[in-house]
Order: sequence, then C-alpha cells, then structure tokens
Amino acid sequence: MSSQPNQSLIDGIRCLQYLVSSGRAIGCRELARLMGINTTRVNRLLMSMASIGLTTQDEQRRYLPGPGIHALAAQAIRGSALFSQALPLLERHAPKDVVVAMGVLWEDQVIYIYHSEPGSQVSQALAGFHMLPAWQSVIGMSLLAAEPDDALQARFSPEQWQHLQPHLEQQRATGHVIWRHDDGEVSMATTLGAHKAALALAGMWNIPEHILNERLSELLALSARLGET
Repeated sequence: MSSQPNQSLIDGIRCLQYLVSSGRAIGCRELARLMGINTTRVNRLLMSMASIGLTTQDEQRRYLPGPGIHALAAQAIRGSALFSQALPLLERHAPKDVVVAMGVLWEDQVIYIYHSEPGSQVSQALAGFHMLPAWQSVIGMSLLAAEPDDALQARFSPEQWQHLQPHLEQQRATGHVIWRHDDGEVSMATTLGAHKAALALAGMWNIPEHILNERLSELLALSARLGET
C-alpha cells in the first residue's frame, strides 16, 4: 500500500472547508482560485459532495453547504474532546467582562471555536465569529510559534513577518503572547497543549500593568482547567 497522502481526499476536504468558511454562495471558479487548483477539479469535487448531501446549488448554480453538513457538524462536535469538554468549563469559569476566545489554525487562518463578548449568550459564542488571518490574531501568533521560522517566513510577507516575529519569540520564551495594539487594546493568548488550540482574552483597553498581570493569571488558570480535559 502507498504511504503517500491521497491528494484527492485532501482536495475534497479543503474544498469543503473553503466553501463552509466563505459564509455565502460561491462559484467553482472563485473557489478554485482560493484553493489554487483547477476549476474542473473543483467542480468535480463539489458535484461528488452534492451526491451525498454535503453541498447544494442555488439558482445561479453557485455552491452552498448542503444538509449533510449538519450531520457532519454534529458528529464532529460529539467526536471532539476539546469542543464537548471545554465548552462547559468556559461557560462556568470564563470571565464575563472581556472577550474570551478559543481557536485553532487552518491554512494560516484562525478558526474560532468559541468567541464570547461581554453580555453575550453561550449560543452566540459558539463558532459565531469569522475567521482571521493568523498573523492578525493573538491566537494565531500563539499557535504559529510551534513552527520553525524558515517555514513561516516562506508563507508570510516581510511586513507580516516583522509583525509576527516578536510575538512568536515571546510565546516560545514565556508560554504566552501579550499583544499591545496601537489603539490601546490589549489581547493575550496561550496554547492548550495536546489540543493544538489556543485560548485568548481580548477587549481590554489601556489597562495598567497590575491589571494586565491579573488578567494574565486569569488566562493561565483557565487554560490549566481546559488542559485537564
């Protein structure tokens, strides 16, 4: 048996992920451009997934997630220890007066599993936030630090790398990232070990150093709870 990755399977999963992440109906040509592969191949993949209900088409023959996505989503949640075990802990122990986020990396994008804002309900926090480029997210910075610099420099522009590098070094040295934004906001993140995810607090503005340290302790204590799942 071949030990080489199955490229058709990889392309099919990527295609479905790009489609679901787009948040709108999308045509084959645009999806092929996003993925960097042939339009005919994307069309074949989408039609194959339509045959089992994972995709569907609108009146303009653009593609949307199909009803099979709901079944796949439910199965994925049930099969994810991070999702099923961490969410009750976040509901009980996460601070309610700042942004609390948990996310993972996918193709240099951060996908948010959980993103709550002050006053929001748990139902609003579940996968309710759009994805962000990893270099623009404190969660992305925290997770990218696990990769070697030469691999990262090949994927990011010089400007993006200049922004990333000090935060990567901080994560590697201390186990967390503190990002002081130009507008006065402070965000911070730390990784969740074996889950290959990261937890963040954000939406803190112009806070003094002693409050920052208290928030960091709060983040690390919550991360330790989640790390036990």
